Amino acid sequence: MAVLAGVKSSADEAIAFLRLETLGGTDQAGATQLDRLHAFLESGAPEHVLLLLAAARARAAQIASAGGGNSASETVAAQEYAADVLAHLAAEGELDPIDTRIAARALGETTATPYAATYIGLFLRTVSSPVLLELPPVVAAEIQLRLLLHLDVAAEVSLWRRAEDGDIECLISLGADPTDRKVRNAAKAAITGRARISLVARSDLGSAAVHRFGSPDAAVVALPHGDHGRHIRAYLDGVASALAPVLERELLLERNIKGERALTGAAESRLTRLCFDLHDGPIQDVLVFGTELRELRDQVYPFVLDSHRELTAGRFDDLLARVVELDRQLRETAHSLESRSIVSRPLAEILHREVEGFTHRTGIEASASVRGDPETLSGQQRIALFRAIQESLSNIREHSGATTATVHLHVRRSTVDVRVIDDGRGFEVSQVLQDAAERGRLGIVGIAERVRMLGGSFNVESRTGGPTTVRFSLPRWEPFAAVTGKQG
Repeated sequence: MAVLAGVKSSADEAIAFLRLETLGGTDQAGATQLDRLHAFLESGAPEHVLLLLAAARARAAQIASAGGGNSASETVAAQEYAADVLAHLAAEGELDPIDTRIAARALGETTATPYAATYIGLFLRTVSSPVLLELPPVVAAEIQLRLLLHLDVAAEVSLWRRAEDGDIECLISLGADPTDRKVRNAAKAAITGRARISLVARSDLGSAAVHRFGSPDAAVVALPHGDHGRHIRAYLDGVASALAPVLERELLLERNIKGERALTGAAESRLTRLCFDLHDGPIQDVLVFGTELRELRDQVYPFVLDSHRELTAGRFDDLLARVVELDRQLRETAHSLESRSIVSRPLAEILHREVEGFTHRTGIEASASVRGDPETLSGQQRIALFRAIQESLSNIREHSGATTATVHLHVRRSTVDVRVIDDGRGFEVSQVLQDAAERGRLGIVGIAERVRMLGGSFNVESRTGGPTTVRFSLPRWEPFAAVTGKQG
């Protein structure tokens, strides 16, 4: 559903286009181009979009000021504002084709710029926005391609990539038929740099190679919409240039994921071995000890003086209760070491269970909150995050002297963010981290290294007297999946 300028339907869009006439001119009671564009787009917008628009306006105002506050700088600021709005709406999954058209037309009227120039400028700014680079590559690439459809530049568009066996595969198809041989041939010609000869229909297809680290690795193929055939090349070259860093980031994240799998696999193998060792060793020993303690109680009891029998029975009951609790804790620990439960069960469920167990074992009041959908994470991401949270809680238990702790997990479109907060005694961060590294103690240092090896970020905020906040974030990654099987 559209969200800009109070537009919710095609009928509203037509009315909005009539209102656009009020945006032209060089001066309206002292309002700048940015002021008029912002006022138009925010009219009737929902509350959460108003916040987005206000932030975009603040950034654009800085651009206008840096440019000298003249007419030229105002035009640049308005252009950056419109692109910023579209990129952020797209990143939030809320960009509707109507919003794109409304923003483009409003920008043209505000800056008194011909629509053709407005559209290509807005398109190039939006597809190159740093906001899109923060998204999973497959999401960013689809947004970049879909803008061609939103602006009615292309009737269909697809993204192709060279496969491992040297053939090509379709990664994204918007309106295009990925089995169409002519679309496929156009993509292959763009990637290989060989001119294609079309003896049949579809000679009007446009294509452009996408370079990844300097080599042509992918291609965009589009069928122009209406009379855009003579201009499609400029748009395709622009989106191909914007796709290059997206595909490069995808390759780097893929390598990180492979490293993550190796790292996680080695660590989980050791933990699985430890889990089996607990089951076969200490847990069985505790069971035997409990049985022998009951036998000892029964054997000793007849020889205890009547005056001491009640006291003796109470002591044995206390010891047996400790044995039962030790058995429960060992089994709970062994269960938490099993990777299968982390992958197969809802992450929110096992996180809440871990926090509840932490409270029961330590007496520290702990709570957890989960935002977003953690079930969209890969198995390796789930394991890595859960182990880091476990280690953070372990540090709180051993070193903090805290009475409360909270765990916040937020799954965003581009990242997975975690905060673990405690109200303990706190510490001087730089000195403690240096001492821990020198003594070879893992703890926080281990969490930091693990997170950074997976391409994430890590930070600790603390001071003497507390509180302490451990923050870490991992990038989201969704692999490109071939749209259709390979064809000759």
